[in-house]
This record gives sequence, structure tokens and C-alpha cells, in this order.
Amino acid sequence: MAQGEYEVECPYCGVNLFIVIGEEGFFSCSDDYALGDVEKSLLRAADPAELEGLAERLHDQALADGQPVVAERLLYLFGQSSCTDCGTGFSVADRVIANAMPTW
Repeated sequence: MAQGEYEVECPYCGVNLFIVIGEEGFFSCSDDYALGDVEKSLLRAADPAELEGLAERLHDQALADGQPVVAERLLYLFGQSSCTDCGTGFSVADRVIANAMPTW
């Protein structure tokens, strides 16, 4: 997330998606958004009052440390999106974790 972009797979159709959280906005898309106008699915931020566990701790710590931009971006990381190809909804964090885990 250093650059605010993740590459993940749709949990339903398997298409590669870009998840963007940062200066470029808060969205997912299946095409390279840097090359021009593409269809985007806006990310839906998590409700801070509904965060639990690690998500809640990270968000609270960012606020306590005077990092409101980080806190806001965490809400999108722990939020929801949908695939621009098939429309399937998914948890952003779940897809990021699934992409980061090695397949043995």
C-alpha cells in the first residue's frame, strides 16, 4: 500500500483488479486507470463505529497519533467494493490478504 495501489483478483470471476486508496481516489477497476478513462467502482468506506479487532485498533491508533489521512484510508481498506466486470461485491481487506498469502 506504499503507493496506494493493490492488485487483487475478483473472488467470483477471477479477473485482476486494481484497488486504489489514496491521492488518485478510492476505487477499484479491471483496466489500467493510469492509461485513461476506465470504468471504476467506488470503494465504500467502513463505518468507524462498526470496526472490530485489528481494524479498530489500527484506526484508533492512527487517530491517536494525529494521522487523520491514514485513519481515513484505513476505513477504505476495511470497506467494500465490487468487481467492474461481474458486479460481485467483496471485502477490500479480504482480497488484499488473499493476494498477499502464498499459495503452496
